[in-house]
Amino acid sequence: MKEKPPPKVRSYGVDKRHFLPMVRDFVELATVHLADKKTRRHVIQLGRSVRQHAFDARDPFPVVEHADLASFLGCEEPREIVLPPIDTISLSGLGFVLPYTLLATIANALQPKKIFETGTFRGVAALTMALNAPGAEIYTLDLPETPGEEAETGTLSKGDKEWARLARASTGFAFRNHPAGSRIHQLRGNSLTYQPPETLQKADLCFIDGGHSYECIKADTETAFKILSPNGVIVWDDYTWFVDGVSEYLMELRRSLPLYRIAGSQLVIYRHGQGTAPGAN
Repeated sequence: MKEKPPPKVRSYGVDKRHFLPMVRDFVELATVHLADKKTRRHVIQLGRSVRQHAFDARDPFPVVEHADLASFLGCEEPREIVLPPIDTISLSGLGFVLPYTLLATIANALQPKKIFETGTFRGVAALTMALNAPGAEIYTLDLPETPGEEAETGTLSKGDKEWARLARASTGFAFRNHPAGSRIHQLRGNSLTYQPPETLQKADLCFIDGGHSYECIKADTETAFKILSPNGVIVWDDYTWFVDGVSEYLMELRRSLPLYRIAGSQLVIYRHGQGTAPGAN
């Protein structure tokens, strides 16, 4: 086993030198920069940060630290993770590297043979999992190519409807023409009515990142439990203060299942066999 350095433990508490400058900066942001259109975005970012920290402080979920994630999944000697190029993450994803780093760590630790994802979007997550689980077949579900009766936008927020519109023109862009793309299979359908085919049975990893309404997250979760292998893992994205449907459903689900939040992220994780699946008799 790889030798680990001693834990980083700070020998002092809060540095009081920063308190007054912090108050001054806060007042300046809330007054001068709020009134200036050129710098107003910094105030908005501050507001989002405050909301996120307040959400984190109230969050009742137990936490898995990044350094413990592989061992939590039963892997004591993880391999080095692989990430898509930064331009792929920045242009095809949402620009945040951390979620893909954690997803790579999960796929790397599990080395699954079959992965099911809801919410392909531009395919960065699917590509990340493929790169870190070279023996896996990845099946990724997104909306039908043509809007119509099958489009599951009825329950979605305005933001989700916009993502759905953008996704239709570039679904799976990240893994198109990539060597790992031969193991990524695009599925089309409505999460609310989707019936998983036999080929999806015994999925070792399910990543839920599709519609964020309560109805969609519930339907996607129930689909995942229908196909999950005996030692399978489910990961949910977007557990955060501004996605009510996801947080509401997962708060309900934690009453019957041991769910864990991955530290400093919007990911929640579950290992099969640790509770009663939704919809089970």
